[in-house]
Amino acid sequence: MLDPTRPSDAPPPLAAPREIAPPPGGVTDSERTSPGDTGPAASDAEVSGGPLPHTIGLLTPRVGGFPDTLWEGTPGARVADLLAVLPVGTTSPVMADLRRRLLLSVQRAPVGLDTLDLLRTRLDLLAAAGASADDIMALAAPVGRDARVDRLRLRALLVDADDRRACALARSVRARYPDPIWEKATIHCDLLDGRRDAALLGLSLLREMGADTDASGGRAFSLLVERLAGLNSPAPDRMAGATPVAWRLLRRLPDVKAPPDAVDPSAPWTARALALAEQGGPPTVRAAAAETAAAAGAVSLETLGAVWAGLAIDSRDLETPVSQVVQGGTARARALAYAILFRETNPTKLAEGLLYPLETSRARTPGLYPTHARLYAPLIRDIPVEPRVPSLLGEAAGRALYTAGALEAGRAWLHRLEAQGRAGDTDAEDAAALVWPLARLADPAVGDAVPTDRLAYWRQARAARLGGASHSRETLDRDHVVLLSLLEALGADIGEAHWLPVRTNRVFVEALTVTGGHTAPDDLAALEQASAAGRLGETVALVLNALGPDGPAGASLETLRGVIRGLRSVGLDDAARRVAVEAFAVDGPPES
Repeated sequence: MLDPTRPSDAPPPLAAPREIAPPPGGVTDSERTSPGDTGPAASDAEVSGGPLPHTIGLLTPRVGGFPDTLWEGTPGARVADLLAVLPVGTTSPVMADLRRRLLLSVQRAPVGLDTLDLLRTRLDLLAAAGASADDIMALAAPVGRDARVDRLRLRALLVDADDRRACALARSVRARYPDPIWEKATIHCDLLDGRRDAALLGLSLLREMGADTDASGGRAFSLLVERLAGLNSPAPDRMAGATPVAWRLLRRLPDVKAPPDAVDPSAPWTARALALAEQGGPPTVRAAAAETAAAAGAVSLETLGAVWAGLAIDSRDLETPVSQVVQGGTARARALAYAILFRETNPTKLAEGLLYPLETSRARTPGLYPTHARLYAPLIRDIPVEPRVPSLLGEAAGRALYTAGALEAGRAWLHRLEAQGRAGDTDAEDAAALVWPLARLADPAVGDAVPTDRLAYWRQARAARLGGASHSRETLDRDHVVLLSLLEALGADIGEAHWLPVRTNRVFVEALTVTGGHTAPDDLAALEQASAAGRLGETVALVLNALGPDGPAGASLETLRGVIRGLRSVGLDDAARRVAVEAFAVDGPPES
């Protein structure tokens, strides 16, 4: 029997969620100005304690950062162009991690780019991506008063509901900047202090300035202020154009239904703001916000688990079979499935239940599968490996563990499946064959060789899974090509014997190689040059841009090969393996 008390690294069922691990992030060109966050041009900055230091950042190589020379050899204008299109709304964990390291690493500005301009851009990206207020405030610490930096500080503090520091900032700079966001922040602070009349007076002044219309993004803010002041105003039906102050007000009104656009996947900070709501809120909104934020790297997996496990759920729903729950297809249904399994203390029932959310995620929401695999990995580890693992969960659990980067647990699971297979358990034997490719991609301990017999066992088991449908052979050959291409990019010695099973379908192989999935030829050509020259920062930025909006799972083989080789050229072998795993875990890139 399992101990009903989860281990220390698991989220408590009903705890108020708080960010535990600092999140990664990035932002696309269209997202550099997030909803309603258009401010005036930055003023001349004041610097805290003298000139800006030559290197600024939070992460050193000892704690996961890149060397401070990461932009060496890349012209400043090129760096600015690369950061201007850096993606943020993707759901790839490896992309989120690379983004975070790129933006938070201690670094010196390249030739041709001012240190303050680079810092402002990094802060822009991090804030729009939903980085924690602590990270934003720490990175901005060398800068004193600056309109753009102060606005980013305010946004981060409001998103994290750090009202004490947000209000202190707003009141200290309110008279300095003409931007209406500072008046709005002061109104929020007046309401917190019980100064209702002052808040309503401030709202009247904003209306006289024309700052409460839909066009200015102020309508939602005005309605929320009036409700918090006790007036019977309607709830806003849209948040488009609103400033972060409006999201903070919305978070203070748990009974108000959030408008459909309140959670914007292209602006992960909106999802973070609602996911961390201290007063709860509608379960449907919080479930979706937490999932969106976690997938984009705006909150940790621990936070997602805490939100989902702690949602207000009818006790009768907890008795619903998980196989039925996952058919709902919504974030709330996925949250309910997790809440049920999180509370399960019987290992057998837990194993039976885990199969459904894992396989449903992979089939229906492949972009979210890496996030769900990481979320469920601790529950899989709760299932005893000895004396045997449940064969029915064998492939699904092994895939999830390797996708989550839980290599030690993955090894134990795979070894047990192989042992059961040798003892005559054919289901375990097939599961081991199907997990082996992910183990080979993810785990350096598996070795460099690609035994042709292991490849043949995988192909046989995969063919049995696909069945006799008309497209089964094409799908099998596609998977074969994807696997060998990824292994070859990782440095494996792939020869004619490995390709032999797909030689009869060579036309399909060649077409898939060229046209399957997202390809950005210019980015790939630039990536090859940058990585060959050892320009680390440029290589990482080009990797993120080249992979495209759907990440590794939606990239072409040409893209995947270029990205993996580029990462390996600059010594980022672990990231290269993670790209390969994410691409293969959901059956590789889409067909053309």
